[in-house]
Amino acid sequence: MNKEVSNSIDPVFDDEIDFKDILIPLWQAKYRIVLFGIICLSLVLIYLLGGIAVDKTKQASLQVHFNFQGVEDGRFPNGEKFSPQELISGSVLSEVYGNINSPEFTYPELVEAIHLKSGFNGEGALKSVVTQLLSKEKGLTTAAYSEAVSGYTNEVLAQSKKNVILTIDLDLFNGNLKKASDLLTSIPKVWATKAIVDRGVLVVSAPTVTRLDQRILSGELLIQVNVLGDTLSLLSNAVRNLSNSLDNQSIKDPASGMSITDLSYKLNLEDKYRVSILKELVVKNGVGVKNEAWFKGFRQARLGKLERERASLERMVGVYEQALIEFNQQSNNPTGNYENTASQPGTTVQYGEGVINSLLTLGSKMSDPEYRKELLGKKIDISVKLQDIITEIDFYGSTANHSTGNISADEINSLINQSYNELEAIHLALLGILQVSNLSSLDDRGELFDLIGSVKESVSSNLTQKVRLKAILAFILGCMIGVVVVFIRRVVR
Repeated sequence: MNKEVSNSIDPVFDDEIDFKDILIPLWQAKYRIVLFGIICLSLVLIYLLGGIAVDKTKQASLQVHFNFQGVEDGRFPNGEKFSPQELISGSVLSEVYGNINSPEFTYPELVEAIHLKSGFNGEGALKSVVTQLLSKEKGLTTAAYSEAVSGYTNEVLAQSKKNVILTIDLDLFNGNLKKASDLLTSIPKVWATKAIVDRGVLVVSAPTVTRLDQRILSGELLIQVNVLGDTLSLLSNAVRNLSNSLDNQSIKDPASGMSITDLSYKLNLEDKYRVSILKELVVKNGVGVKNEAWFKGFRQARLGKLERERASLERMVGVYEQALIEFNQQSNNPTGNYENTASQPGTTVQYGEGVINSLLTLGSKMSDPEYRKELLGKKIDISVKLQDIITEIDFYGSTANHSTGNISADEINSLINQSYNELEAIHLALLGILQVSNLSSLDDRGELFDLIGSVKESVSSNLTQKVRLKAILAFILGCMIGVVVVFIRRVVR
């Protein structure tokens, strides 16, 4: 019996990849692959550039540096909001365009050609140097390194807020750099003139009134004395507010030589020894009053107005008192649990719409430690005003005493005129001090800006760095598509 012997031979598989099989077809189709890359590159360039030609633009640029106090916070010295975009606002550019003799372009073309960007010349170089310095952080702790980065970053941001760059297309002037330079330098000058003259952005302290008006004075001594008292109160408040600044206390009126302290002293004397006495004689005792019914009616009307003001101020004091209580509750209960801290009964306060809006604004700062000081200060100011009103109510509500001697109405009228002349002199001195105070807020040249360097010419094109990067990626992508196509055709065959 013959046995069949089966000899099984295992097949041998070669897993190694021969790069020749990959490289040779690619080398043979190299022109086809490059052609795919060129086609893809061309399509991307045409899409990004809007055509096949490179568009070059010549521009003139000028750096403007704002040198007034408060520019970092976006404020003028008088507290008004500031934005660098004011340089290219319609009111500024329209005046600039109107100052051009026989312009060769229209106003809309001027607006379209001018651009404004935040920053300063050399900003990129500064950031590069700072980056290189900070990259060598050997020997620095993490905290010191972070502080250095934050410090340099804040400085760059601060300089960016103080500086802007104005640019204009030279095509507007047919490449004439001189005309473009003249227009660029005129823009900040026009803007600064309008801001200083028309808006008064450098007027830190404004007068309460520019001139004292006598038209309200009449033959009634009652009216004259009250106008005199109101005028004195107005000037006293203005002097008090101006004296809050230490810089203003050393200023003297150029014409009279009086300082803020002198004005305050003279107003105090005028109030004690003339105005208060005149009010006591005329308003309280009715000396020189021609019509008794008019005298009584005036006192009652004045008393009613003061009563209403007192009620309003008392409500305001209650409102701020309640706000302070809520602030303390929040401080003692940071989790916001006020179940055991309800307001005490019998303290119902009527809130007006204006009061509610004011408290809503202040309430947004409840987490600020300065909030309590702000509320307390406002409450004190209102309380002081309330005490003044109560004093006035006691004055008008007291019983008149007509036994004042033989002083005549003519004598009282003469004293009123003398007092008014004294207040007029104080008012003129106050205006002189205010003018000196406002001038001291200007820099040496009295401008809002500096021009850094001269106008520079630059050439830009639509073939920017980003476009070049996208073009390179498009070429690589096209070549990869060509490689895929080559291997697909080989597999199909």
